[in-house]
Amino acid sequence: MRKIKCEVLIVGGGPAGSTAAYRLAKGGAKVLVVDFKRVIGSPVQCAEFVPIQLYHRFSEFFDEKVVAQKVDKMIHFTPWGEIVSMDSPGFVLNRELFDYKIHLLAVENGASYMLRTKFVDFYDNKIAVLENIESREKILVEFDLLIGADGPRSKVAKLSGDYTKHFLTTAQITVSLKHPTDDLVIFFRDYIPAGYGWIFPKGTFANVGVGIDPCFGINVMEVLRMFVKELVKNGFIEDRALRRTGGWIPAEGLLEVVRGRVVLIGDAGGFCHPITGGGIANAVLSGSMCAEAILNNKLEDFAESAEDTFGETLRRASLKRKIYMREWDNLEERIRKTWVAFKEYWEG
Repeated sequence: MRKIKCEVLIVGGGPAGSTAAYRLAKGGAKVLVVDFKRVIGSPVQCAEFVPIQLYHRFSEFFDEKVVAQKVDKMIHFTPWGEIVSMDSPGFVLNRELFDYKIHLLAVENGASYMLRTKFVDFYDNKIAVLENIESREKILVEFDLLIGADGPRSKVAKLSGDYTKHFLTTAQITVSLKHPTDDLVIFFRDYIPAGYGWIFPKGTFANVGVGIDPCFGINVMEVLRMFVKELVKNGFIEDRALRRTGGWIPAEGLLEVVRGRVVLIGDAGGFCHPITGGGIANAVLSGSMCAEAILNNKLEDFAESAEDTFGETLRRASLKRKIYMREWDNLEERIRKTWVAFKEYWEG
């Protein structure tokens, strides 16, 4: 059994994990990232939008290949016939290239990556057990800190304390657009329970998907089929899927993110928004904040900064989901109170 040492072991090489690896390695820390994927960034499991503020703070993560399209607004089609527009400047990414770019920056600054490797367990708060997926080789890693960046169903979170138990489920296809658009397009429908449908444009193509609460007992693929049928009928998209994906969104808000020598970032820590599902920017920010606290030898500062930056926002969304989205009727009232484009969301 192989044995290795590192200062920081990061489980998960997505935006959260690789951002933390990049910042830590740049600061001189010895970092090892483990991920089950063959290539960082693939397959893509999200709608790929990030707000423009992320570019202003982490411009080195962006280039013309990473950005598929700039967008300006978010247009909402409601069940009661109102069309609501809100400013939402940002980018729809080529997410696989975005993730890969951050990972390259981490490697260039000295971080090591171990792919096709899964995190199995840890003990004594200093030894992790890894396993190579293909060879089944077991590897012991002695670490000073363990960072869980392993997504919404985080094994690191589960083994270290409380973990997310309530999720939304998503299904998405990439299709050709009938007409290019500069905007994100959101649809609220009675057949998309406690969620919404989206068109996120990427030039002549778009990510088209739905996110629902599985507690309603409705198959997400059937909901996607109905949504695509509506969009084809109304002339938004072509009726041919070029790519399919889907995933899980944590819907409970922020967890306890500092647990002794274990830290959680990104979806593993509940940083994803429980209603909109927005998670890329929060993942990058949480990874950066975590790395800064570690480099300053003040890990406890990460818990405080995470609470100050995200705690109230995510709690508000989680509470609104619990209060208003357990039923899917009286849609105008429920949607106005649970979606950020409406003033009612901010009134209480």
